Amino acid sequence: MTERWLVIGMDARMKELAKKMSSPNRTIFYKKATGWDAGVNATVLDFCPDKVVLPIQPLTLDVPLLLGTKHVTFFTGRLTDDWRGMLKQEKVVPYLENESFIWKNAGLTAESFISYLYEKRQTIRGKHFIVTGFGRVGKLLAQALTGLHAKVTIAVRSHTQKYEAAMLGYEAIYLQPQYIKEATALINTIPAQWLTQSFSEVIKMPIYDLASAPGCLYYVTRSDYEQLLALPGKYFPDDAAQLLYDSIVEGCEC
Repeated sequence: MTERWLVIGMDARMKELAKKMSSPNRTIFYKKATGWDAGVNATVLDFCPDKVVLPIQPLTLDVPLLLGTKHVTFFTGRLTDDWRGMLKQEKVVPYLENESFIWKNAGLTAESFISYLYEKRQTIRGKHFIVTGFGRVGKLLAQALTGLHAKVTIAVRSHTQKYEAAMLGYEAIYLQPQYIKEATALINTIPAQWLTQSFSEVIKMPIYDLASAPGCLYYVTRSDYEQLLALPGKYFPDDAAQLLYDSIVEGCEC
């Protein structure tokens, strides 16, 4: 029996994923879209997919899902509350809960950020970076930057992460205004809006935000702030698509 898969997203990795998913027992339709809109509903009506793959960053939910998707399995990345409500009666496989995928994607994110700096003709050796957060992305980014002979300071909100970073040889500080020192740039990996206006005034350096939307700004506007979403899909679409493929195939076989 041939399965019908609908892959949705603007990220280049989603197009590559659709190519990788193609096989004699799968019919693949790739839909380039940033939101679930009337056009996507029309595609669902015409194509009648058995499985739908949503991108890592959530699609805008412009219209409700078509009725009659109860037989469909949704492979999901990050979801908004609206999406969770819409899919509560559906069969959902959250591929972002695959631990192997999360770590490997964090590694690709770290390498992609370095590629981004090089693309901007910025060097790393001898520079000082403050990395906020010491989760998967924070750990692998700090390791990558240190490997290129940058100085890395880890700024965190928890005692555990501070002690862990210090034991691994990093300068570790609490994420509080009085501890922020001059550096080349601050790189945020914390998926929370922690940067208030008063805190922002202390940071006299560019901010690169690798965390998921909405990023770290809390009602703050800065001209030297860049939110860099979906970096693996931009710089390494084939590798990023392979990670998705492996995670989704495993999820599909569960």
